[in-house]
Amino acid sequence: MSAEPVGSQYVRMAYHLSISPATIRGAMKRLEEEGLLGHPHTSAGRVPTEAGYRYYVDALMEPEPIAPATRRALDRKLRKDDWVIEDLQKAAAEALAQLSGQLAMVAMCPRSGAPIRHVHIGGAENIAAQPEFQTADRLRGLVTLLAEPEHLTRALDAFADSGSVRVTIGRELGEEAMRACSLVGTGIESHGFRGSLGVLGPVRMPYPRLLSLVSYMGERLTEFS
Repeated sequence: MSAEPVGSQYVRMAYHLSISPATIRGAMKRLEEEGLLGHPHTSAGRVPTEAGYRYYVDALMEPEPIAPATRRALDRKLRKDDWVIEDLQKAAAEALAQLSGQLAMVAMCPRSGAPIRHVHIGGAENIAAQPEFQTADRLRGLVTLLAEPEHLTRALDAFADSGSVRVTIGRELGEEAMRACSLVGTGIESHGFRGSLGVLGPVRMPYPRLLSLVSYMGERLTEFS
């Protein structure tokens, strides 16, 4: 996907619609007036706004079932009974990054331990390859974000008490360096540890697939004590 604005002709052809481009343009204009689509530059194309993505996630989206091959791949990565917590975090972050195609983050600590202060990251190359981060300013912001992980730690920590998967989009993350990103995350807790995990990527994310993947990873991690 190019992350470029799209026009009525593209929408008509991509989704095999029988209505005219003029009808599609009218619908897109109404969505723009409602703040759900944006017009980033002088081209005729539109892109969803943060409000548009929020409406999609809250009102339209249905989680996508995890493919059996993906489930088996994740299970193989975590097939061990005597994990040390540091190694488990690293393995989980690497597996989640590989299967999501995004930046994966896992932060865990013993239930009786100090507050979580470090996040394990996997797949930095995934987010760096996204079209949204190819401009100099965006790439510089991403490098800063990865070099100073306290921003990621704070964002992920907001999910620590969440009992289910949630999505935080753009400005909702509260970090200027993450304005172009969305985070799909969940809290995790077992008899031996607590924490959170999630995937970070551009606001243009495959949310239905990622919600199911993050949820399943969280369920698997809670099985370890």
